[in-house]
Amino acid sequence: MFRSLRFRLWLLLLLTTGATLFLMGWFYYQSAQTTIRDSLLDNASAKVAGHSEALSVWIRARTQQVEMLAAEEAIRYGGEQARQLRLQRALHGDSLYDALSIRDLSGKLLVSDGSSAGTTERWAYPFPLATQTSVSIPFYASREHGPSNLVVAIQVPILNPFGTGESVLCATVRADAILEDSTRFGGNVLDAVSLIDRQGRLVYEPYDGRPWTHAPMDRILRAMSDDWQDHVKSDGVLYIGASIAGTGWSLVAQSATDKLYAPLHRLLLLTIAAGVAAEAALAVLLFLLISPVMNRIKAILRKTEAVAAGHFRVSPLAIDKEDEIGALAVSVNGMVVQLRRLFEPLQAVTNQNDYGIIVADASHTITQFNETAERMLGFAAAEMIGLKTPLAFSDMAELRGKAARLSARTGRRVEPGLPYFHAMLQGKLTYTEDRTYIRKDGTSLPVHLNVSKILDEQGRVTGYVSLFRDITRQKKNQEELLEAKLEAERANEAKSLFLARMSHEIRTPINGIVGFAQLLERTPLTGAQRGYLQKIVSSSEVLLGTVNHILDFSKIEAGKFELEKVSFDLDELFRKLADTLGIFIGAKPVEMIFDVQEDAPTRLMGDPLRLEQVLLNLTNNAVKFTEEGYVHLKVRVTDREPDRVALAFSVSDTGIGIREDQLAQLFRPFVQADGSTSRKYGGSGLGLVIADEMIGLMGGRLAVDSEPGVGSRFSFDLTFPIASNERKSEPCVPLHRSILCIERSGLLQEALASMLRPTWADVAFADSWTGAIETLEKLPEGQTFDYVLFNMEMPDMYGESTWLDLRSAASGAKTIAMTTPLGQNELLRMAEANRPDRSLIKPINRLALRSALAGLEEESRFEQLARLQHELRDEPPAQTRILLVEDHAINQQVACELLTERGFDVGVAADGFEALRMLAEREWDLALMDLQMPGMDGFEATRRLRERHSEWELPVVAMTANVMDDDRRKCYRVGMNDVITKPIQANALYAAVDKWTSLAKAVDWADARERVNGKDNILRQMTQTFRRDYPGFDARLVALIESGDREGAIRLLHTFRGVTGNLSARGLHEAATRLERDLARGAEDASEAAWRAGADRLSEELERVLRAMEWREKADWRASRNSE
Repeated sequence: MFRSLRFRLWLLLLLTTGATLFLMGWFYYQSAQTTIRDSLLDNASAKVAGHSEALSVWIRARTQQVEMLAAEEAIRYGGEQARQLRLQRALHGDSLYDALSIRDLSGKLLVSDGSSAGTTERWAYPFPLATQTSVSIPFYASREHGPSNLVVAIQVPILNPFGTGESVLCATVRADAILEDSTRFGGNVLDAVSLIDRQGRLVYEPYDGRPWTHAPMDRILRAMSDDWQDHVKSDGVLYIGASIAGTGWSLVAQSATDKLYAPLHRLLLLTIAAGVAAEAALAVLLFLLISPVMNRIKAILRKTEAVAAGHFRVSPLAIDKEDEIGALAVSVNGMVVQLRRLFEPLQAVTNQNDYGIIVADASHTITQFNETAERMLGFAAAEMIGLKTPLAFSDMAELRGKAARLSARTGRRVEPGLPYFHAMLQGKLTYTEDRTYIRKDGTSLPVHLNVSKILDEQGRVTGYVSLFRDITRQKKNQEELLEAKLEAERANEAKSLFLARMSHEIRTPINGIVGFAQLLERTPLTGAQRGYLQKIVSSSEVLLGTVNHILDFSKIEAGKFELEKVSFDLDELFRKLADTLGIFIGAKPVEMIFDVQEDAPTRLMGDPLRLEQVLLNLTNNAVKFTEEGYVHLKVRVTDREPDRVALAFSVSDTGIGIREDQLAQLFRPFVQADGSTSRKYGGSGLGLVIADEMIGLMGGRLAVDSEPGVGSRFSFDLTFPIASNERKSEPCVPLHRSILCIERSGLLQEALASMLRPTWADVAFADSWTGAIETLEKLPEGQTFDYVLFNMEMPDMYGESTWLDLRSAASGAKTIAMTTPLGQNELLRMAEANRPDRSLIKPINRLALRSALAGLEEESRFEQLARLQHELRDEPPAQTRILLVEDHAINQQVACELLTERGFDVGVAADGFEALRMLAEREWDLALMDLQMPGMDGFEATRRLRERHSEWELPVVAMTANVMDDDRRKCYRVGMNDVITKPIQANALYAAVDKWTSLAKAVDWADARERVNGKDNILRQMTQTFRRDYPGFDARLVALIESGDREGAIRLLHTFRGVTGNLSARGLHEAATRLERDLARGAEDASEAAWRAGADRLSEELERVLRAMEWREKADWRASRNSE
């Protein structure tokens, strides 16, 4: 009904006229109401005033009558008898008098009228006598016989000849009738009429009146005066009052406002009834006027609805009248013709394309369903339009899955169905996705769907347009591509597994070759045998490098190459690089120059292994392709901030160079500059490819400049965060030490000068041995250099005789030789007394040089420390027990002999089961665990072992031929402490064993637990306190001793010994005990060398204990995390 324009227009007119009538009636009623209300109130007030006036007249008349009686001669001057006779005549002459008497001012009776009321001894009235005329409140006169009368006492003073009052004429006048008449009102409007005085006391209330309600007495009293006439309204009750002249009384009548204004209610009802009747008449009249007009508009509406539904072939509207509606009909007829011309071609296009088109309204009910949609889905348009939503042919299972994924992505629950459509279009005009529709016959149809909003001018959604096309063929192609991709991934995974197995299979025999070669080197050999052995080791290392390159390249290809981000020392990285390159260079006449900017930070964050691998690949290539000359590794700082540094690396050589046409193929796998993989220089051709990929992963780019016959230069820039523990290096020698360097001029001297500059030493250079010897011989008697550094491969260095000449000339100076591995062998053949104090294997790097100089400076102190350590060991230390878990016999033999040679007690287990059995039978200090074994592998064995032994109770070091990052992470996850790769290198094996056994023995944790009754939380708190309070303790102690406060140092050591004893840190406790003993001997016995040696040992033990505590804390944290 409310959707009908006819009804809404009729209702609007009706409401308009109704509102007008209502307002008119309301204004009429309001104006009439005020007038009538004032009239009704005036009438009521007039009644009350009239009754009040009647009572006032009566009282004045009675008062005047008594005053006249009091003024008579008989009353004023007569005797008692004359007075009494006059009073009796007056009493009998007027029936209104109830009693008459004359009394004195105290109320004593002087003369009475002879009646019982008049002869009462005392004045019985409840009011005192007055010296002027007064009227009392009504009261009941006291009677001995007969009923009491309601009277009013009038008191008039009797004046003597002198005009003063000595007595009072007291007259009681009957007031029953007048009071009853004054308080009785006709009708039922005024009720509860009463007399009250100025104190608010009730003077008179008629017997037949309604009870007096709780009147607002305070307001009534404020309104009272001698001649007041007013009204007070409170709580729907009107109080109308008037004062009574000659008295202190007021006549007050109360009336409910509903009763008083009852005529107004009747007026309101009549007004409403008249308005309703007029509105009804208007409603009928308006309906009759509107209906013909609306019928014509409705006919136009039916035509436009048909056109809007797409039916353009409709009959034109009839034109009956030439008014506005007729003009509208003409316009609609013209519009239909124009739309027919426009939309019929569009409908042909819509129904004759490959897209299904569905239009829905704002509630998603379908309003259009083109022929392509009918053909694709099997539904007729008549089945859909106005009846269904797109959910009718949607795959609900698919929608539930899409809604769940959208919910997870957005963090809010999205229901499948129409809420999913709304969520997809939220904040957007359109969205596109692949969907599945269900045909009428139940088969599935994959479609590519695009849904768009239809908006009006205000931006409100009025509908939706969906376009979809059949993507069955595309889906089939995608499935085939996906299958091909999965097949490729499976092949890649199989390749990775194959490479991992091959890594293990290849490294195992290489491990045997390298291991036995290392063992064989330790036996007496002839020169020829040693040469053959070195060739075996060299060939094994080349083979191992080739395998590593192939594995790295395969990881890069598979996208599994990952970088670490750890703190590392740049100088330490160059030291390792130099050690490796020294072997590669061998006897080649090639100088390797490390040129690192002096102020470059040494502690960085990054992947040191990969950076070292990149530099090793570049420098190794440079050495390989350089027959003579030099290879120059240069590092410069290009940008520096407080927390980061940008470094420029470059590797230059004087090798064969690369032609311009060969540069394009330089970074192709398995290709070298001469077009062959191994024709002349050997190698896999993967080194530069791997280096380029690694540099790219680290954020840089490898660049190359080369000139054939001159050399090549490879460069790249990388940015590293500076580690938080970066410390400025201290000079390794005291100030103003003098150093003489014998080195070729040019780059070699410049690089050496750069390395020595931070030492604060005075450095001098000689270009030849001859020049150096001459310089030394020319020095004054007793003067020499503190250090002499010399290159053993100088042109004028002719052998041992030249060296002895230099040594003689540099008598008193510490000597450091810079030579090749072959040169070092020659030095070792000399008598020990003739050898240099130190020898450095080329290439020289900053860390190795600093260590050599610092070692010479501290040599005396280290000798003293060794003596003290020997004295402290009253009994030989317990032999370290190592369990080797390895299934391969060759690997077992190699590892056992290497470990036994170092004095370790070694046990062997062939698999995980045997290892667990041996661990249960005996205590071990360390386990070396192979990963791939029959029965129980190393992962499972470690997992079970960790159920009984924590990482700090029994360290486990993995030995594996797999170098994949995933394998390393898996080792750490199951609780292994470290990983070393096969083939086993003696130095790497010894370093790992020394590291973990040293940390494990730094604190006797079992004894420490017994000291705290097995309460791990107390022990944990003790170690945390120690780690917080005692870093830097050694520096504080040395500062006390150097300041001369040995007593303070002894007290500090005594306290420290107690702490270390409670923690069962035996080595640290022994070092503190010995140092305290040395200091307690006194200044004459405790030499500086002795206490400094003891302080150095204490510092080393303290560092070991702190590292052990940190290791245990991290191990406990990892164990708790894994248990969660």
